[in-house]
Amino acid sequence: MSAQRQRIILVSVLLVLTLVSAIWSLSVGAVKVPVDVILNTLFNLDGDQQRYIILRSRLPRVVLALLCGGALALSGAIIQAVIRNPLASPGIIGINSGAALFAVLLVSLMPNLPPVWMPVAACLGGLSAAGIVMLVAHFRTLSPAHLALIGVAVGLVFEAGVDYLLVTSSDAERSAPLIWLTGSLWGRTWDHVSISLAPLLCLAALAMALTYRLDLLSLGDASATGLGIRVPALRLALLAVATGLASVSVAVVGVMGFIGLMSPHIARRLVGGSHRWLLPTSMLTGMLLVSLADGVGRAIAPPIEVSAGILAALLGAPFFVYIMLTTASEQDR
Repeated sequence: MSAQRQRIILVSVLLVLTLVSAIWSLSVGAVKVPVDVILNTLFNLDGDQQRYIILRSRLPRVVLALLCGGALALSGAIIQAVIRNPLASPGIIGINSGAALFAVLLVSLMPNLPPVWMPVAACLGGLSAAGIVMLVAHFRTLSPAHLALIGVAVGLVFEAGVDYLLVTSSDAERSAPLIWLTGSLWGRTWDHVSISLAPLLCLAALAMALTYRLDLLSLGDASATGLGIRVPALRLALLAVATGLASVSVAVVGVMGFIGLMSPHIARRLVGGSHRWLLPTSMLTGMLLVSLADGVGRAIAPPIEVSAGILAALLGAPFFVYIMLTTASEQDR
């Protein structure tokens, strides 16, 4: 079987698993809903039964899980390629910390503001943190390693701000941002979908259009420059796309740092390093992981819900360590 055909089969299997996971995620929770009722409700074949639970409560969070899981994975794959660091993720350039600081700041300063403003504030925070890193990179020619270190430093400053606000605020003020900081889809509505849908789809399309240039960048700065690529400008443009994807996602579902780190590694082992295949496979992997994490979080002990971000880290960390260990063993041979 040719490599091309193997990749098509793997991506198709991943797509089917993601759809199955999304349907299963609609069925679990405090009120269990059979799959046939879900399908009848989605296609308007079964009257009003379970309509509210499926269409108003669970479907928007499943759509958000797919959207944001895919976007975080795409962002991680791009950042790993730009910084040329396999351990890079949206958190490495401070996006998660910046988004968290602005969200907590909003709740502390304006607690009566409608919750829909929290994603807006978080998005501004993520863009601010990444903007500082990109501004420094714009005035100085930096190596990928130095860029990553500046990102870590900026992230630590924003995290210090979050810690300060949580320590000095009251219990009532802490609860909302603390839930959000764990990476939760609880309480997400179609308003959150409407906020994030258009920007995420546009940024994802832009990322897919840049796959060829990502492949050239992976050859190294000297080779890419020799092939006519303006490496600093391309690196900034790619970081801007990755920052937008992660910021919008963090804004609506909170901090799920592990998705952006883990998904590209799983995808790379499935389809190799060509970004034409790596980006869509990473996106599907991220969709599957967040959808599963959200469903499992609701199925463990209903009506209590475990945040998808916590489960993604708990379930994903051992698998990620396994991948790193097996990769290191292969390189030592």
